[in-house]
Amino acid sequence: MSNPVITERWAGNLDCSGPCRRKRLVGSDFSKQGLERHRKKGNALKCKQCVSAIEVAERKAAQDRAKAAAAATGTGSSASCSLCRRSLPLPAFSRSQLSKGASARCRECVEASISSETSAADTGRRDKMEAARARVRAAEAGGDARAKLQAATELSALEGEHVTGLKPIVLGRGRGR
Repeated sequence: MSNPVITERWAGNLDCSGPCRRKRLVGSDFSKQGLERHRKKGNALKCKQCVSAIEVAERKAAQDRAKAAAAATGTGSSASCSLCRRSLPLPAFSRSQLSKGASARCRECVEASISSETSAADTGRRDKMEAARARVRAAEAGGDARAKLQAATELSALEGEHVTGLKPIVLGRGRGR
């Protein structure tokens, strides 16, 4: 009988160093780039929730500073948002969006697009996992061993990607000796 390996560093033992300080999070709670930095250099990790909360706070502070600067200088010029088609004062736009000219989007439209992109990605991941589970159930009902194995490995790869944040490596067939 073998003894289990006891280690503090397993694939899902990731802790957030941001404001939430949550423990034992899975890899999908962190950005891919953050995980790579953590694995290579040992940098501190911040979960996606903490990062988005910090970004929202930074955007709000920048918007407040822009409004204060506009009030101090007294400029009353405005720009038009390419998405919502409203004519808004310049503090409603970020500097990078204003540099885009006619295709500039207001801060509200930018935040709405960011939140819709993240929710669409989460929904896509959940749908992919549920479809893999359905394929496993169908393969088990069919009774074909090869189909069972293929469906189970696909589901395992998706679950492993969720926990570790690493995509599976697809190995080639080789030379077939």
